[in-house]
Amino acid sequence: MSHLQNSKHSYPVTLFLCFLLGGLGVHRFYTGYIGLGVLQLLTAGGCGIWYLIDLLSIVFGKYKDSNGQELEGYNKNLGYAILGVLALIIILVAVTSAT
Repeated sequence: MSHLQNSKHSYPVTLFLCFLLGGLGVHRFYTGYIGLGVLQLLTAGGCGIWYLIDLLSIVFGKYKDSNGQELEGYNKNLGYAILGVLALIIILVAVTSAT
């Protein structure tokens, strides 16, 4: 009975919300962390640091919803793909800004 159940919140949805709108805290609102969502919205994702920490915790399956439940549908390959896209975006921005 003390077994943790999976959340009603989707892993892929949470991952994409964080990736696309993480600086606005949208993934926090989605998973029930309304207060933290407001803080992220007001601080632009903690100047990007909070955004990256959340993104990494979601990718590696450590992020839980506001009830402490694991997100449903965890897929580490999808998480790694998102990290790859983020790394590619960072590299492209660095290269284009250097020229």
